[in-house]
Amino acid sequence: MNLENEIRGFHESINYRLEQQSLSTLQYHGIKRTPIDKGNRKQLKVRAFHYQILSTSRSVNSPEMFKSEGSDWEGLTGNSLYFEKELQEFALQCLYLTNTPLGECVVQRNGKRDVAVVQLKKLTARELLKTEQLALQYELEKSHLKQTMTFGADLELMFQNEITKRFMNGGELTTNEFGYDQAVAVHQNRVFHPIIEIRPKPSAISEELHNNLLVLYQKVINQTSKFHLNINTNPNPLSRFFLGGHIHFGNVPFTFQHVRLLDQFVAIPFAIAEVEPSFIRRKNYGRLGSVRRNSYKGFEYRVLPTWFHLIPISLPLLEWIEYIMKNAYRLDATLFEENSLKRYYDQRFQDFSIDQWAFKYREYIVEEKGKLLFDNFVTYLKKL
Repeated sequence: MNLENEIRGFHESINYRLEQQSLSTLQYHGIKRTPIDKGNRKQLKVRAFHYQILSTSRSVNSPEMFKSEGSDWEGLTGNSLYFEKELQEFALQCLYLTNTPLGECVVQRNGKRDVAVVQLKKLTARELLKTEQLALQYELEKSHLKQTMTFGADLELMFQNEITKRFMNGGELTTNEFGYDQAVAVHQNRVFHPIIEIRPKPSAISEELHNNLLVLYQKVINQTSKFHLNINTNPNPLSRFFLGGHIHFGNVPFTFQHVRLLDQFVAIPFAIAEVEPSFIRRKNYGRLGSVRRNSYKGFEYRVLPTWFHLIPISLPLLEWIEYIMKNAYRLDATLFEENSLKRYYDQRFQDFSIDQWAFKYREYIVEEKGKLLFDNFVTYLKKL
């Protein structure tokens, strides 16, 4: 069987059938486009199959008279610099949002935080280099391995002293269950980490994960009360700090199908029901398709805002997510509708209720068990 047929067979096995969309689609997600600037060292070219990077190249400067086709890029291997890692993830996100499972994306940094897409195109297996074909072949072979799926989470929050109003330094936490995000702040020449993470033990079933979360939730409530700390779960508590409610999956195929179903059936309805959303976060760290490969043969879904304060009632959320991930090959992913994207990213378009969403999407669920979990999830959303 040739590589193109294997790719086709893989997509059939996971029920991925979305047609590629144009680069202009990215504007609805707040992603900017920028002209090609050859030799710009802030450009990165990523070739990938779903979320598996096949190759990464960086633009290099060279005198015009020595330039020739194919000589403007140098391959990157091993650990990339931090900002290049961020550009890699951004390129993968652009490929995902345009439904380009095998493609090439060139992205560019225009400032410390401003990134834009330069060009994006679909690839065929024949256009890949031999090393890229081998990497793709290996990824397809891995997809046949079946292991027990696991679920985990890390929920972000901030602790603020009731009297001084200062935020607690997460760097002081040293347990496996509590940690801190890499975001830093500087006060009086001292670096500290204001975003706390709670990290429950992963589990093979959502109910057990929820029990683990409940234990940590009660610990946080008890300790913050004891030391007179307020818990801040605003998704954008301070200008450049954002709090997420990340879900981790282990032994799960890291594909556009799985991520699209989470965006479609979890993030978008959650956004409709959210009482005090941060549209700034949604346009940045909460953009649809915000994911990251983890070390558990799966990925971290980073789109949702923190839901720490909802932990006691969040079993329906976790059960619904578990059902989606275990039935991804049975569910139909759809193209993002323009109106849905406007409602997700723009506070001016909040004209859709969770009941309207449920009426439209319940028909996508065929099994009775799935319908029950769907209904429980909708009921949960109405309590937010």
